[in-house]
Amino acid sequence: MKVIWKEPLVYFLLLSGLLFLMFSFFEQETDNSQEIVVDRASLLSYIQQKTKIVQQDKLIKMFDSMPDDKRDDWVNAYVREEALYREAQALRLDENDPIIKGRVIQKLEFITKEYSEAILNVTQTDLDAFFDNNKQNYYIEPFVTFTHVYFDSGTHGKNSAKSLAIEKLNELSNNKVSFSEGIKHGDRFPYHVNYVERTPDFIASHFGQAMSDKIFALKSSDMKNITDTWQGPFESEYGMHLVMVNRIEAGRFPALSEVAQQVHQDVQREQIQQNLDKSYQEIIDTYSVKQVGI
Repeated sequence: MKVIWKEPLVYFLLLSGLLFLMFSFFEQETDNSQEIVVDRASLLSYIQQKTKIVQQDKLIKMFDSMPDDKRDDWVNAYVREEALYREAQALRLDENDPIIKGRVIQKLEFITKEYSEAILNVTQTDLDAFFDNNKQNYYIEPFVTFTHVYFDSGTHGKNSAKSLAIEKLNELSNNKVSFSEGIKHGDRFPYHVNYVERTPDFIASHFGQAMSDKIFALKSSDMKNITDTWQGPFESEYGMHLVMVNRIEAGRFPALSEVAQQVHQDVQREQIQQNLDKSYQEIIDTYSVKQVGI
């Protein structure tokens, strides 16, 4: 037996066998590193981290009653984060970072976003197609600019407020009281005296829907007759109002040339997101996903 241990060939064979086992082990570890295992415990822990649900029984009950498509969404989110984390680790982005996992993913996302922005190529065809498919996003709401003279129904009573408004209308019209001079007349209104380029919803929030509708209905009249002349009285929940319209515009869909800069930015944003999604998916596709007991 002692003679055998003195043979150099024995040591060579033992060393070779040990090296073979080591390389086999590390090769197996490398192969497994490309597999993302999503088991029930890890997925529950991930969901708890994202939803901040502290009670375990509540979390488990929510998870067990979760529709399949919703559960698949959580699995995909877990896989995405794990794949990006591993990719960031491979790039050594986690070195010297105190909050490792979240920060390295942010770093990789930042690098990927920079790359996505660098390869942008917005053409006129892209702008035309995007604008045609998303015109509703660029709709310009109707708006109105006006001033008003107010008579408080709570102070004067409804009938008296209306009488005062009719009397004041004659005075304002006969004396050709201007837009800027209207503030000198009537009672103090709870909100504003002048309204500049305000939408129907905004006017309705201050005067009520009925009065807002009546003011914007003036657009069907001859503009020369309604602008810079006193109209009314109009009734709101607060009292009576005399209105001088300075400008009124109907809602419309603009031409591309009017909103070209905004559309260009929106197309860029969409292209960046598409590039990001593609880059993330390419990373995720390098991993195999194994779901266990979910």
